[in-house]
Amino acid sequence: MSIRKSVQFVIKTSKHCNLRCRYCYEYAELGNKQAITLEQVEQMFRNIASYYQKLDFPVDIEFIWHGGEPLLQHPNFYWQAFNLQHQIFDRDCDCVTNGVQTNLTLLDRERLRLLSEGFDNVGVSIDLFGGLRIYQTGIESQNRVLENMDRLTDAGVDFGCITVLTKRNIDRISDIYHFYRSMNLSVRILPLFKGSFDNQHDGFEISAYDTLEAYKQIVDLWLEDEEFVFITPVREAIQQVINHYSPNSPTTFYDKREWESIYLVNTDGAVYSYADAYDPNRSHGNLFITSLAQVIDNEKHWKIVRDAERRIEQTCSDCSYFGSCSGYPMAEGSREYYPVDERGVLQCIVDRGILEYINRRLCEIGIIDPHSHIIALDRLNLDSSANLVLVHA
Repeated sequence: MSIRKSVQFVIKTSKHCNLRCRYCYEYAELGNKQAITLEQVEQMFRNIASYYQKLDFPVDIEFIWHGGEPLLQHPNFYWQAFNLQHQIFDRDCDCVTNGVQTNLTLLDRERLRLLSEGFDNVGVSIDLFGGLRIYQTGIESQNRVLENMDRLTDAGVDFGCITVLTKRNIDRISDIYHFYRSMNLSVRILPLFKGSFDNQHDGFEISAYDTLEAYKQIVDLWLEDEEFVFITPVREAIQQVINHYSPNSPTTFYDKREWESIYLVNTDGAVYSYADAYDPNRSHGNLFITSLAQVIDNEKHWKIVRDAERRIEQTCSDCSYFGSCSGYPMAEGSREYYPVDERGVLQCIVDRGILEYINRRLCEIGIIDPHSHIIALDRLNLDSSANLVLVHA
C-alpha cells in the first residue's frame, strides 16, 4: 500500500476585513481591499499540481482560504476556484480539499450554501470572552457570530472553532471549555501570535507560562469529564504521552528537508514557512510565477530548512518525549512565540511543559504506572484509528 502524505497551503485571499480585532497580526493591512485574482489562483494551482503529479505516492492537498476575512470575497470566486482545481489536479490518487477560516459575521444565503456545499472544512474564530473582536465602530461582533453559528448548525454544516487566549479571557478557561462541550464542537485554543506593530498587545498580552497554566486547566477539566471534548493542542499532547509509553507506537520526527507540511501563500504570491510569515528575507519564492519544484529546490529554502533543523537539535535533542512529539513546534517556532535562553536557544515551555504535566496527571489517576510505565489500556477509550478519545478519571 502506498504511503500517503499531506500538505496544507494557507492562501491569503485578501487582507481586507470588516472587523478590527485588537490583536490581529494583519491589523495594519485590514483596510487593504487588494485581493488575489482568479488568474493568479489558476497559475498557483498549476505551479503546485505540476510538482505533486510527478511524485510516485499519493498526496492529500488541502487549501485553507484565509484573510483578512475570506468571505468578503464573492462566493462565485470560490466556486470558480474549485472548478479550476477539478481541471488542474487530475491525478486520481491525490485528494484535494478546501477549508476556510472565517469570522462568520457575513452569512447570507449564498455564503451559507458555499460553506455547506463548497468548502470541506469550516473554521470559525470566536473568543467568547474579552471583547477584542470588534467592528470598526468598536461594537463587539460576538452576538452576530453566535447567531450565525446556530444557523450553520441548523443547516447541518460541520465546523470547528479557534479561540485565542489573552489576558481578557484566560481566567475563563472553565467557561470556554464548557461552552464547546455543550455545543459538541472541536476547538483550537491558541495563544497570541506576534502583533502587527510594537505594543499592539499592551493590556492583554500573556506569557508562555500563562499559556501553559491555561492548558493545564484544560487537561484537568478533560480528565474529570465523562464526555469527550476535542481541544487542540491538549488532545494531541495526551496522545503523545500515551505513545511515549506504548512500545508499539512508531517514533515520528518532523523532517522539513524531506517533506514540508504547510506553506503560507501571501496575497502577492510569496511563499513562506509557517514560522517566517511575511519576512521578505525568508520567502521561498513566488507561486504566482514560479513552480513549486523551484520554490522548494533553491538555496533560500534550504537555508530555512537548516535553520529549522538547528532549532530542533538545540531544543529537542535532550527531551525524553522527542519521537512521540515530532519536534514540529520548534521547527516552525519563532522568537515571538517561544522565549529564548541566554544562548539564544528557543525554550519549549508550553509544549514540553504540558507533556510533563499530562504525564504526572496520568500517573496520579492510575492510567500510567509510575514505576513500570505500563499503561492501563482498560482505562482508555480508543477510536477506530487506535487514537486516544477519552480517559475516564
